[in-house]
Amino acid sequence: MINVSLRLLGLTVLALGIPSWTIRAQEPALPAQALQRVRTFFEQRRGARYMEQDCHATTYPDWEGLPLQECTYGVKGERDPARKTAKVIMLNASPDQLARWVVATCVEVTGGAARRCTDKLSRQIINQSGAQFPIAGIVYEDILPEDGRMEVFAFRNGVTVKVNGVTHLSTQQPTAAEIEKSLNGQVTKAYKFARIQSTTREQYQANGGTTNVVELAWLEVTRDLYKAAWGNNRNELMIAWARANAATLR
Repeated sequence: MINVSLRLLGLTVLALGIPSWTIRAQEPALPAQALQRVRTFFEQRRGARYMEQDCHATTYPDWEGLPLQECTYGVKGERDPARKTAKVIMLNASPDQLARWVVATCVEVTGGAARRCTDKLSRQIINQSGAQFPIAGIVYEDILPEDGRMEVFAFRNGVTVKVNGVTHLSTQQPTAAEIEKSLNGQVTKAYKFARIQSTTREQYQANGGTTNVVELAWLEVTRDLYKAAWGNNRNELMIAWARANAATLR
């Protein structure tokens, strides 16, 4: 007896006594020259992935089956007295995957993959996230204020959050307990921007998104849409950002 079920990302065939497999719906071919151009851009900027230090494979709830990495990394701002360390779990796309997302987004939003669009979108990704997608843990950034000292930002599903027991914007080295809570503690607030390109709730909704994004519900949307994009050309949150900024991409 065979049970056949259709799913959003493809056709899953389950046969009694035979392992299941997924046949993904075929996506339109993307322009090869644009793909190579954008792939090279990201390959040349691997150094932006500053949290990719001392990494090993790991798992995390609701992210099963994906190649997550837990990284223990260190940074030092110009005015920090000492190097600070933290842990973060990430699912970072390869240059090839990033190129596919960028080119497919430009084609969908602008009708082509002109350099103006792909360059602007690629720079946005590097400037906003270094092409890093933190699922849980601490991300150090020197932005609030930009004063040469790295601040603590806890993350969930690509979004800055507040977590019980982790001091938001602290410039001190987190304790071992704080680092552990940043990975597994209770989230009490979700902020605005979703990595890797800093899409907002409003941009998601303006692009036709209908799922609840109020407060912590935003984290479920960013998780599910990043997972849906993984391995595919289409990245809905990237498209939402691009549509909101289409005038600068054409």
